[in-house]
Amino acid sequence: MRKKEILFFLTVSIACCVFRGALSQERDASGSQWMHMDQTYNRVRGLADTVGYAHTRAQIEAVVRMCDSLGSMAVEVRDEDRKADSQIPWTAGICPHDDYVYAARVYADIMRDTDARHVLVFGVAHRARNFDLENKIIFDSFDAWQGPYGPVRVSPLRDAIMEKLPRSAYVVHDEMQTIEHSVEGLIPFLQYYNRNVQIVSVLVPYMSWQRLDQLSKELAGVLNSIIRENNLILGQDIAFLCSNDCVHYGDQDWGGKNYAPFGADVKGYEQAVQRDLDLINQHLTEDLETDKLRDFFTQLVDQEDVKEYKITWCGRFSVPFGLNCVYSLIGRIQRLPLKGYLLSYDTSVAAGELPIKNLYLGTTATSNLRHWVGYCAIGYR
Repeated sequence: MRKKEILFFLTVSIACCVFRGALSQERDASGSQWMHMDQTYNRVRGLADTVGYAHTRAQIEAVVRMCDSLGSMAVEVRDEDRKADSQIPWTAGICPHDDYVYAARVYADIMRDTDARHVLVFGVAHRARNFDLENKIIFDSFDAWQGPYGPVRVSPLRDAIMEKLPRSAYVVHDEMQTIEHSVEGLIPFLQYYNRNVQIVSVLVPYMSWQRLDQLSKELAGVLNSIIRENNLILGQDIAFLCSNDCVHYGDQDWGGKNYAPFGADVKGYEQAVQRDLDLINQHLTEDLETDKLRDFFTQLVDQEDVKEYKITWCGRFSVPFGLNCVYSLIGRIQRLPLKGYLLSYDTSVAAGELPIKNLYLGTTATSNLRHWVGYCAIGYR
């Protein structure tokens, strides 16, 4: 009898251990083993911007309520195809990263239908010059990033990608990732709409089109392998966001530079906005194509010196890199190309300030006809 009791308790103990182990790597609906239950993080990336972005639950919930109450900044003409597919989550998108006071409604327009568990964010490396970073994409080594509902886990995708990518293709640089704000700004919205979201921050510094095309296709090949190995579904399990603010315009407070080729008045404002819309409609909407992205890149970046702007979009590397990677990936997975839809366009001047300063959210720069920024939300499915 004693032996039977011992065997019984041993059996129960082993079963409990097996059950706990199964929980720690529970499979999600796609069959992936990337739904870890362990919520202990040794290294959490903190906040770089405590002024322009929500960093508490109360703040982000109030911001989203305000966005919903004021309505979308959606463009007037909506494509019939987009209406028909409105229940399908975005596979990829372009989202701003400026202060919520100015741009929150544009964030919301792309984030509402970004539902994937794993999101790769292609960010801007604003201060890459300070660290002599170029020609390689930039990862971090953190376990999680701080979010308004608690830490946002870094997806296992990151380490899987680095294991398969050539070492010459990337660098791990925590200092650059720590001071860069272009990924951080997206996290509160991502976590609001999906509490279980996991991210990979991929900063894209200076590089030529040839290098950008090569690296983005290498990354696409690696992602294709990982997606197939783990039965991931585009849009549902994995999605891609390009962080970008459109034209930075004006002749004041741009570090002594004049970014107002059309003049810093109402007429100049209208011309600059129209140029933004032309760039978007000609290169970033309808069928996603490498040729269109290359032309977009050459419109924005000085081909003699890629560190110099031709048109001051800060996402001049993150957008073509991220979208070219997605285009190449789609070509390996499905026949039909992704199609881009302009969901909204706004500027820091046109909509004015969102009335959320009572939430201790502020602005990191002024906004007027002599200093303003454009924003777009574009979805791809």
